[in-house]
Amino acid sequence: MKMLSSGRLCFMLMALPALTFAQAPGAWKPERPVELIIGAAPGGANDRIGRALQRVLQDLKLANPVVIVNKPGGGQAIAFSYLASHEGNPHYLGLASSSWLTSVAAGKSAVTHRDVTPIIKILDEYQVYFVRNDSSIRTAQDIISRLKQDPGSVSFGFSTAAGNPLHISIATLARLAGADARKLTTVVYTSGANTAIQVAGGHLDVGVQSPGSAWQLAQAGKIRLLAVAGPRRYPGELGNVPTLREQGINSDANVFYTLFAPKGIEPAQTAWWDQAISTVMQSEQIKKDAEFNRWTIELIGFRELPAFLEHEHDNYRRALEELGLQK
Repeated sequence: MKMLSSGRLCFMLMALPALTFAQAPGAWKPERPVELIIGAAPGGANDRIGRALQRVLQDLKLANPVVIVNKPGGGQAIAFSYLASHEGNPHYLGLASSSWLTSVAAGKSAVTHRDVTPIIKILDEYQVYFVRNDSSIRTAQDIISRLKQDPGSVSFGFSTAAGNPLHISIATLARLAGADARKLTTVVYTSGANTAIQVAGGHLDVGVQSPGSAWQLAQAGKIRLLAVAGPRRYPGELGNVPTLREQGINSDANVFYTLFAPKGIEPAQTAWWDQAISTVMQSEQIKKDAEFNRWTIELIGFRELPAFLEHEHDNYRRALEELGLQK
């Protein structure tokens, strides 16, 4: 299910010239180590994005050192409880995938997007469906056929929280099959890498994760990509993988990533982080990472971001209610 805001005020980074990060004398900048909090285990999409940011922030001497703190669990709620506990301190940042916002929409997170400071949305990532290489499931329509016969007959894995955009996409498949989404067999993992490993090992029928989480095992011939859960095919090596839509299934799974700071930081600190991360996302290294991981870099700054998050939160809440996935 595609969750898009018709009024997004954003820009495609790839089309922009590099910005120079000019800082006025005496302006605020980080004065001590910065913690970048990741609400997932090492190895998955969240962690790869966080470590890419860490590397470039340090290389550009915008913050040094930047310490990655992995706090998986609770659909990223544990990480954001930790972030919120540092109110007023701009030396803490939290990276959230939109899976956390679905947890908020479902009422499963004590800390919400209103309890922290939105800094900048940095990128989008359309997920892929995949199976073990020798699986009898050959197409996405094969999944639909099995769900029609028995909604519990196919086991699905994803990260990092029930009710997230990946889960919503799977539940939409069940609805299209005329099956009860509440009877699906689903397993939630702490990272996309863990999901891919479970599928490759034959412990799980279908995985839904980021292309970056699945691609290494696909290259090794351990898993086979069935579909891109997005509006178009990926270029390059994934160009032969059809979309769900091409297979007659109107279901997307888009995950976007946003950086937050604790509540109560000063406006100048929010603006500094917005500009710093914008500069990072325009670096040649991040552009290379984006090409390798199939990230779509699309920024929404701190001024427009709260309205965007509210819009997406309302969309998720309606989708969860419709699919019976809300508390």
